[in-house]
Amino acid sequence: MWSYLSVRHSRSMNTLSMARPTPSIEIATPASLNTEVKLSRELSDRPVDPQRPLYSLRVFNVDIKTSKFRRLDYLRYLSKAAGILLIAQFCVWAAFGPVGASTSSAAGSITQANLTKLINASLSVTALPSSAKPSLSTLSSGGDVGYESLLKSSCDTIGTGQWKENILDCYFGDTKSDVTVALVGDSRASMYLDTFASLGKLEHFKVLFLAKDGCPSPLGTYMTNNDGTLGDAPWTACSKFHSYEISQMTKIKPKAIVISSNTEIALTNPVRYLAAPEVESHMVAFLSKLPAKSRVIVLGGFPQPAEASNPTVCLSRNPSDVKSCAFTPSAGTLSDNAAFASAAAASHDVFVNQTPWFCTSACPAVVGSYIPYTVDAYHADATYLQFVSGVLRSSIEPYIK
Repeated sequence: MWSYLSVRHSRSMNTLSMARPTPSIEIATPASLNTEVKLSRELSDRPVDPQRPLYSLRVFNVDIKTSKFRRLDYLRYLSKAAGILLIAQFCVWAAFGPVGASTSSAAGSITQANLTKLINASLSVTALPSSAKPSLSTLSSGGDVGYESLLKSSCDTIGTGQWKENILDCYFGDTKSDVTVALVGDSRASMYLDTFASLGKLEHFKVLFLAKDGCPSPLGTYMTNNDGTLGDAPWTACSKFHSYEISQMTKIKPKAIVISSNTEIALTNPVRYLAAPEVESHMVAFLSKLPAKSRVIVLGGFPQPAEASNPTVCLSRNPSDVKSCAFTPSAGTLSDNAAFASAAAASHDVFVNQTPWFCTSACPAVVGSYIPYTVDAYHADATYLQFVSGVLRSSIEPYIK
């Protein structure tokens, strides 16, 4: 049983201290429903909270060994309450005019230079466009999460107590290609699956998808993550998954291995969150075990809104004041992202920084007519990732040719 040990780490110093109250973002539904949802995650100095979802894009039904079609999207779970607020305000924001920063390039073809201009212009926008993509109603219902390709395939989800899959069912993109690009990690890999599947068809490579939600890539003895509920017992299935993942990469030797993973690392024995220097060393440990013949690409720098804000929920509350929903990533997110970059450099691997795809001086809640973030504020939505797939393509193309 979880001991609710109040242990935390300081991201600026390797010190431990007792816990203080966990900050949260509250989404209040109409008073008549008498319900409230708190979307809370640990700050850099917060305690480990056994009740909050950690790293996961999805939760599962009680029988975690059943088909993937029985699982519940974590986003849909949250949205049972949050969705009422968003949908109720749909008619309000729909009445406002189009965003001032027009989308100058078609989805998937935008260059970084044009994207930077668009993001800068979007920071000055006041009103949420009626043509926003995806719509708030879609996001509130848990849609547009980026792994529709998985749902339509025979590839199984690796559940909480599971650690492997029938890997032959988990190829996407141009499945007849001789070039294999592996997409590995946790739910941050899941959010990119549809985008990589599309790029694979365009660039003629097949995508091997191998990810376990809640189990980030840096090696370590993780706290058990049972559908978002943490326990201080070692998560054996996560450790076995790491070994399985490494063995499959060693056996297959993909042309490129793309790692998309959360950077917040919660380990046990003792229970703790890793400070940035430890995040780097544990990531280096993982990278060192990947095959030398594969080009390893760390897809990092995701400007996670949560801890600081929830921009998508903010849009539903402030459709005429979009500027107020912009955010800057927390110091913890920035330091952990830097740790991934340092790990890639130390391992002589490639680091692709996603931050310029979302932010300049700040990170707007709307980029052109696109809403970038899912309602949980820990992932990017599929529509936005397809929109920026041109910059993703140019970033990885040299390593898959």
